[in-house]
Amino acid sequence: MSESKETPQRAQRVLICPTCEDGELRPFGRVSMRCFTCDQVIGGPMLETLRNIYVLPDAIGKHACECGHPEMKRLPDKVYWCPACGSEVLPTDSSPTVWKTKDHTEAYWCGWLDGRYAEKQADFTGNSRLARWEHARDRLEYYRGHREGRKERISTKKPGKASEEAA
Repeated sequence: MSESKETPQRAQRVLICPTCEDGELRPFGRVSMRCFTCDQVIGGPMLETLRNIYVLPDAIGKHACECGHPEMKRLPDKVYWCPACGSEVLPTDSSPTVWKTKDHTEAYWCGWLDGRYAEKQADFTGNSRLARWEHARDRLEYYRGHREGRKERISTKKPGKASEEAA
């Protein structure tokens, strides 16, 4: 959207038209800009967004972080890591991450997800996701997964909140 165009004296930034991505935006009236390549007039929230992007600093490195750090570090496994906020970004050519291990059943992982991310549930009698599992073996696996997921949720909360929820 905003680009650098080199001039002999210094780099000059201009707003590039978001519609055609080719023309430069020039002032047009008091509160809008116009692309003279595609004749698109930009104003209102779109122009405000472009102006907000325009004032952002240029990224110095090859892979800037969303937190504003100029360059993320590339780790040996090709993951980008930000030293400022700890954020990690997988490369676009990487295969999907498999987080479910084969040593647990589908019922276990459904229970784990419910225990980790679902709202606090008073008991299992009204749990429709538990009722989905017909065999006692699957229900037990769901319960075990739910218990482990809940432990994970409690351990990642702040110490004061974790002790309150465990009570």
